[in-house]
Amino acid sequence: MERTLARIMYIYIIFTLVNEMSIAVQARDNSKRRTKEKSGGFQKNICDITDRDSKVHCYCENTREPRNATKAECWVFNGGIPRDDLIWQSFATQPTLQTLSFNVRVDGALGYVPTKALQYLQRLRSINIKYGNIVDISTYAFANLTNLKEASLSQNQVEILQQYAFAHLPNLTVVNLEENMILEIGRDSFFDVPKLQKLVLGKNNISSISNGAFQHAFNLLELELNKNNIFHLNRHTFDGLANLRRLDLRKNRIYNLTEFTFAELWNLQELLLGKNDLKYISERAFDGLSQLRKLSLDDNKLGSLPSGLFEGVRGLSSLDLRSNELHVLTFDNIKPILDNLKPSGSNLLLEENNFVCDCRLKWIHSLRNETKSQNTKDSLEGVTCKMDPPIVSSAYNKIPEEATNTNQDKFNSGNGIESFTKTNTTDKKLDENREELNDISAKKGIKRNVLKIPPETLPCPVETKKTTELPHFIVDPVIPIQNEMKTFRFQEMNAAEKTSSVFSLVLWSFCFVFFFT
Repeated sequence: MERTLARIMYIYIIFTLVNEMSIAVQARDNSKRRTKEKSGGFQKNICDITDRDSKVHCYCENTREPRNATKAECWVFNGGIPRDDLIWQSFATQPTLQTLSFNVRVDGALGYVPTKALQYLQRLRSINIKYGNIVDISTYAFANLTNLKEASLSQNQVEILQQYAFAHLPNLTVVNLEENMILEIGRDSFFDVPKLQKLVLGKNNISSISNGAFQHAFNLLELELNKNNIFHLNRHTFDGLANLRRLDLRKNRIYNLTEFTFAELWNLQELLLGKNDLKYISERAFDGLSQLRKLSLDDNKLGSLPSGLFEGVRGLSSLDLRSNELHVLTFDNIKPILDNLKPSGSNLLLEENNFVCDCRLKWIHSLRNETKSQNTKDSLEGVTCKMDPPIVSSAYNKIPEEATNTNQDKFNSGNGIESFTKTNTTDKKLDENREELNDISAKKGIKRNVLKIPPETLPCPVETKKTTELPHFIVDPVIPIQNEMKTFRFQEMNAAEKTSSVFSLVLWSFCFVFFFT
């Protein structure tokens, strides 16, 4: 009996000790859990945050279970989140995320790329941050995201791209930095991004692009630089972009294009330069663009084009020259690409220029009849020109005065009424001619449709009777042109030698006559 009682007491004591130990362990775990939840530790599931005081709330599709979510949309509130805030550690609970977006609801709520959160997301393929206050994208902001394919940071007030901002991203294909405040594209901001195919930098404040800024993005296919403040380009601006297919430079401040500006872009098919300040284009500006199919130069300030401008782009089939100040576009200008403008899919747009009505526009009639492109036909039918001021008008203004003086002399000399009547008849004819000329003068500023003017009636300017003729070269006898300097000096030396020889001969002749007489 005593032995049985002792056993019961022993078992009871053991049970009590085990129970107390279990309660102590559970209390300790609960305490740790409460501490981590209160501090925002990484144990908190980022897809299941219910705390209203949290600065980040994420909504995950399909599942909230830890380590299972693949897509999350996060909202950032309350601003001023430090870079090392523990909330970023919570993303460790969802390492399988492939798509992640941040929508910032308050100005200044997110002023940096949350690299601390991204370091846990090795499988991430797409990241999108909008409406933040990210003044600069720091070095290695997307470090170790080897599976990242698309990065979009539009509308974030970005001003600076640090060196290696986008670096060592072997699968990155698209970067969108549209609608920011970027001032400059420096070297190595895009480094070791071998698969980058599309780079969007439109609607920024870019005024400077360092030479070779894109050389590490050698597989880039599309580059958008529209709506910036770019005013100068040179032959090294686009170094390394041999595979580029489309380049958008519309709505910038580019005022001239020098020779070989796009020489590195061997595979470029579409070049958009509309709405710039272009006044001058070098004859060889487009040399090297053998694959170019579409070129837009609309809404610029071009007054004329070099005759051989399109020699290097003989594959061009779409050309937009609308809304310039062109006073002439000759057959020689268009000849290298003329055959390309005849198929149905081609385009030649020429409206809203300052063309002069002369024979240099005759080719428009021929192309209108031969092209199968409805767009080209419609455009050519809308091309207008202005007549030159009549050459005879200034000389004719002197005729009435001379005729009046002559009539007065005849009347006073006593030739009689008959002679005066004949003179009056002549005056009537002169008045009729003068009215006709006044009508022509009144119409000289009126735009006329080119296709409504019979081509055989278009006058030819004296200096351009044949558009293929080069203008006669005249050397200034006082200040020779640089290219003719040697020739001028040679001619000058020959003339001096001839003068010296003649003078010597006369002198010797004079001495001979004086001596023998």
